[in-house]
Amino acid sequence: METNKLQTPFYRVKEKDLLYDINLLKEALTNNWGNFIMGYSVKTNSLPWLLRYLKEYGFYAEVVSDMEYDIAKRLGYTDDKIVYNSPIKDREVWEQVLLGGGYVNFDSTYELQWIGEMSKTYPEREFKVGLRVNCDIGSLCPEEQLVEEEGGRFGYCYENGKLKEAIDIVQSFPNVKVTGLHLHSSTQSRTVKVYGALAKMAVKIAKEYDLNLEFVDMGGGYFGGRDDKPNYLNYFEEIGKELREYFNPEKTKIIAEPGVSLISRGMSFETTVLDVKDIRNHKFIVTDGSRVNLNPLVTRHVYPHHMVYGTDTSNRDIVKSQWVCGATCMEYDRLFEIVDDVALQPGDRIVYDTAGGYTMCLNPLFIHYFPAIWIEKVDGSLYQAREPWTNDEYMQKYHWE
Repeated sequence: METNKLQTPFYRVKEKDLLYDINLLKEALTNNWGNFIMGYSVKTNSLPWLLRYLKEYGFYAEVVSDMEYDIAKRLGYTDDKIVYNSPIKDREVWEQVLLGGGYVNFDSTYELQWIGEMSKTYPEREFKVGLRVNCDIGSLCPEEQLVEEEGGRFGYCYENGKLKEAIDIVQSFPNVKVTGLHLHSSTQSRTVKVYGALAKMAVKIAKEYDLNLEFVDMGGGYFGGRDDKPNYLNYFEEIGKELREYFNPEKTKIIAEPGVSLISRGMSFETTVLDVKDIRNHKFIVTDGSRVNLNPLVTRHVYPHHMVYGTDTSNRDIVKSQWVCGATCMEYDRLFEIVDDVALQPGDRIVYDTAGGYTMCLNPLFIHYFPAIWIEKVDGSLYQAREPWTNDEYMQKYHWE
C-alpha cells in the first residue's frame, strides 16, 4: 500500500532515517571513545516496535518508572541491559536492576537509605552505583539558555556539598562503591560547549573525591535530526577530549542516553485537509490532525512541514493568509499561518516533518484517540506498528454498576 493512500491522521517512522542516526551515534562514540553503551530513553517514545528494534541494534533501555521497566522486560531486555534513572524510583525495580547487574543512577535521599539496607541484606554481594550530579550550568556556561531560570532540580548538588555527602554515605558501606557519575543536564540551547563543561565537571569531581569510575553517563538532550544544528560527532568529539584529561577509555565507559535526537529525523505526522472556511477576512484550513498530536503542551508556534497537493496547483489562486487548524473543538487548536501561497483544498495533505518523537507518547486521549503508526521499511514496504485506537481500546478496564 502506498503511503498517500493510507487513512490519515497517522504517524510514520522511516527506517532508513532511523538507521542513519543510529549509525551516526555509534560512529561518534566509536571514533571519540571506543568503550561505550548506547542507551535509549524509553520515556521519549515507548512504541513497542521501536524498543524491540533498538534492542536488536545493541541499545540498553534507559527507564525512569516501573511501567517502563516492565515494558522493557516484556520486550526482552535483561536487567543487565537496563539503566535506571529517576527522582522517583520503585523499590522493587531498583533492587532487581542492582541485583541483575544493571546501571542505577541515584537521584534521591531515600536511595542512600535503601543502599544501606541492601548492603546488610546481601553482605556477600558488591554493589556498584552511579550518582546523578547537579551542578550550576548557568555559572559554568553563562551564555547557555537554561530550561528553568533557577537551574535543574535533579541529582545531588555539587556546590552545596550534597554530592560529597552522598558519596560519603554510599562509600561508608563496605560492599558498595560509587563507580559512575550521571551528568545529564538540560538546556534549551543544547550547545556542544555545555557537554564539554559537563565532561570537565566529571573530571573535576573524580579528581576531587578520588573516584575510580567505571562509567560516565552523559545523558541525553542532544540536537538530532537537523542538519543546521550540532550532531553526535560534534558532541562526542568535545566530550571525549575533556574526559581524556583524566579517564582512560579502556577502563571507563561513556553511557549515552539519547531520546528524541535519535528518532526525530525518521518521524513524521501526516494529515489531510477536510474543509476550507471563509470567515470575515480570514481563511481557515481544517485538518484531521491536531495540535494535541504535535504539541500537547501548547508551547510551539513553528512546525516544520511540507505539502502534498491532491491535484495540480497551477490553476489555483495565491492566498494572502491561510490558518491551518486542527480537528478539535478548541479555539487554540491553530497550528500555523501560510502566507502568500497556493490555496489549499480538501484532499491536500500536510506532512509534519520530525514530528512524533516525543508527542507520540504525550498524546492525550482528547476527543480523538491515538492515531495509527506506520513503519516505512528500507525497501519501501509498509508495516502497521499500531492500529488507531477505538472505544474498544479506550473502554478496557473500565467498570460500572
